[in-house]
Formats: sequence, C-alpha cells, structure tokens
Amino acid sequence: MKKWLVLAVCFVMFTLAFMACEEEPEKTEAPDVATAVYVLNSGGSSISIIDLEADTVYNNVATVGTWPNQLVYKDGLLYCVNSGSNNITIYDTENSFEAQTPIALGSGNNPTNMVFVGDNTIYVACSMSNKVLKVNLLTKQVTKEIAAGTGTTAIAYVNGKIYTANTAYNSATWGYGQGTVTVINPSTDAVTKTINVSTNPFDLKADADGLLHVVCVGNYFDVAGKIAIIDPSTDTWVDTVEIGGAPGNIAIDETNDIAYLSVWGSGLMSYNTDTKTVLHGPSTTLLGKGGSGVLTDPDGCVFVSVWADDQVVQLDKNGTVLATYNVGDCPSAMTMKLE
Repeated sequence: MKKWLVLAVCFVMFTLAFMACEEEPEKTEAPDVATAVYVLNSGGSSISIIDLEADTVYNNVATVGTWPNQLVYKDGLLYCVNSGSNNITIYDTENSFEAQTPIALGSGNNPTNMVFVGDNTIYVACSMSNKVLKVNLLTKQVTKEIAAGTGTTAIAYVNGKIYTANTAYNSATWGYGQGTVTVINPSTDAVTKTINVSTNPFDLKADADGLLHVVCVGNYFDVAGKIAIIDPSTDTWVDTVEIGGAPGNIAIDETNDIAYLSVWGSGLMSYNTDTKTVLHGPSTTLLGKGGSGVLTDPDGCVFVSVWADDQVVQLDKNGTVLATYNVGDCPSAMTMKLE
C-alpha cells in the first residue's frame, strides 16, 4: 500500500472516531478526593474524576480549551495544556474545580506538553513554533522563548536538565526528518546539545535508574517503532529497544521495571526497562483496545484510556483487568493525585 494511502486511511479513522464522540452532560459538582485519576476527555473538552477509594466516577467536572492535550496535577491545582487555544487552563481541585485565570501562550505556538521546574516555573513544548516557552506561574507570563527542534512535542525534566522530543514532521511531504532530542540548561535557558534519535520521537520518560526512554513512533509505514535510551549523565544514546509497531505515549512502573506504551486502537505494548526485553509487542498487546493514554500508579497497576469506548481500564502488571470506568467523550491524557 502506498504511503499516502496509509496516512489517508489513518486520518479518516481518526476523524470518524472523533465524530463518533457524543456530547457531554451538564457540569457536575466535583468533590475533593484523596486518591484520584483525572481524565482529559478530548472529544467532550472536559475533565472526569475517578475516585479510586470510593470507586466512583464524576464526569464533566470542568470544561477545558480547544484541542486539549495534557493534564498535570500539582498541589491542589490541575493544569490543562490546550493546543488549539494556545493556553493553559487551571482548575482548583479543592474548590469544586473553580477555573483560575488561564496562561496565554501566544498564537501560532500549538503547546502540547508542560513540565514543572521548581514550584513556580514551567516549561512548555510548542510543536508549531518549534519553541520551548518558560513561564512564571506567579505572574502567568512567558519570560523566555527557547528555540528547540522541529516539531517540539514532548518535554521532561531529568537530572537537572530539560529534554524535548522533536518529531521533525514535514506537513508538505507528510514525512519525517531526522528525529532529535534537545537538551536545555534551565539555569541559563541555553540549548546545550541536540541528540539524534530514531524516526518521530513523540514522548519521553525517565526510569528508576534515571535513564531517559524516548519513544520513537516510526513513520506508520516502513519504519517501525523503537525506544532510544539516553544517559543524561553524558547526554548520549546508549541503548535501544526494538519494540516494533507504532507506540505512542509511555508510562513507566518503576517498582516492577516495566514500561507501558500506548498503541492507538489496540491497547498497550510493554518491555522490561532493566533487561530491555519486550514483554508485549505489536502482535501480543495488552487489552486489545484503547491506547490513547497510559498511566501507572505506585502499586504497579496501569490505567489505559479507551478513546472509542469512553472508558478508562485499570490492569495489574500481568494484564488482568481490575476495573473499568465509564468517563467522558474520547478520553486521552490522564494524571494522578495521591495522598
């Protein structure tokens, strides 16, 4: 099958899935819960709460911006990065999800993901402007714009440095250039190194040993997915996991040394972060559905959002389904509150 046809089919499937999403109900009053999974419902532009202690779901507790991409919880506040709105909306989880003044990031940036560096500073990856924005949370102002790589998408803070995954997507050719990871020193906000990795680096997380696992999706055609492992002490690509398929987001269970990779529409792949052994590859995925978002907890459980079914499924490390939660329209990203 020709490359353009494969991409066209993927686009049609995504569009149909999005159109299939239903309208959200009226806003629900949300209690402050001790242990929760917060779910971003991309189709409904809303947030759901899974109360893990009471085993209860509260849907549509807040409305987010256009094309929401990421949720981050910290100190009673929930931050939502909205790519289409070019802003970050903020909600007080201890006060019925009252909306705070949003952070405006400027048109044309397309923010995708954010990371905290200290209590009052965040850095935001922007895929269209190819920049990382430094934001002062006290003033809610952008204080620095840092040129990163083409298609700056994911961002992480590891070993005192900021790392961004740059997809190098070319909209004119529907192809991908050289995938890179940009290294930024937050003390000076200077780019200190650019590391070449495999095709289409989309997400990155650190494991229990502090090594950075970069999910390289491939091109959805003839280049399969890989995990490029970077040692932050030297900022070099030191190892590779030949995972195959087209992995998306990554979550790492540090207790059991397992990395879980979302796969659009077909659940999860996984590998051992210590031995680099593939546990569940493209032909043996866990769950067999979902794959839009993935999250782990300290007990070794994994949560996967099922876009098409409006559900979040909880599994143990062996892939046994522990619970299924009905959430809002087209769930994608998740974040967790623990007390």
